[in-house]
Amino acid sequence: MGSNKRHSKNRILALIGPSILAFVVMFTGCGVTSHPSSSNAAAPVNTQPGAVNGGPLVLSASTTSLSFGSVNVSSNSVQSVTLTSAGTENVTISNVSIAGAGFNTSGVSAGTIIPPGQAAILSATFTPAASGDVAGSITVTSDASGGSKVIALSGTGAVLVEHTVALSWTPSTSTVVGYNVYVSTVSGSSYMKLTPSPVQMTSYTDSGLETAQVRYYVATSVDSDNNESAFSNEIAANIP
Repeated sequence: MGSNKRHSKNRILALIGPSILAFVVMFTGCGVTSHPSSSNAAAPVNTQPGAVNGGPLVLSASTTSLSFGSVNVSSNSVQSVTLTSAGTENVTISNVSIAGAGFNTSGVSAGTIIPPGQAAILSATFTPAASGDVAGSITVTSDASGGSKVIALSGTGAVLVEHTVALSWTPSTSTVVGYNVYVSTVSGSSYMKLTPSPVQMTSYTDSGLETAQVRYYVATSVDSDNNESAFSNEIAANIP
């Protein structure tokens, strides 16, 4: 017989009136977000000549602090600091130390030599293991005058909040084998099927949803010949 024909034969009834309901449930879990990952590659050196000033051994840093903001637990975020040899001689890095839970560095290590007027990129990575505010620091020690360079670090570990929409509907009064559920982010159109095959139960759970969106759901009934009813009433679920 025809595949997924949607019509109104007497034995295939559309789901009736306000028969589909939605309940939004919030739960927490460790989320995964997309952030650049750190690299163990050698420090990139800027070959463009820069200003040379001060004494023979001068090391400058592009910033004295890095704020990572909110980062999901078990995810990571990367920021960088530019270290420039601003004197007239090579600057040799003797040590790079890191303090603070979840912080790491790469790109510049002990033995890195920065020629006059050139720069090396120090990458800092924040990978929180738990929720809450974290503070730390990077200390770069070299043979340059002025002592060590200290970069303050801060970030917040966040637990991703996911949402679930629980749907239920009134059974069709026709003889059916199951129901399909559709969703859209546009009311009244552009529905996409959520169910790979008709579900026999009169309920469905749409889970793992991101925050700040509205999702619009409809359902259909399906008979043994794979004929499908018209869409039910639409129900909106506001994901906070």
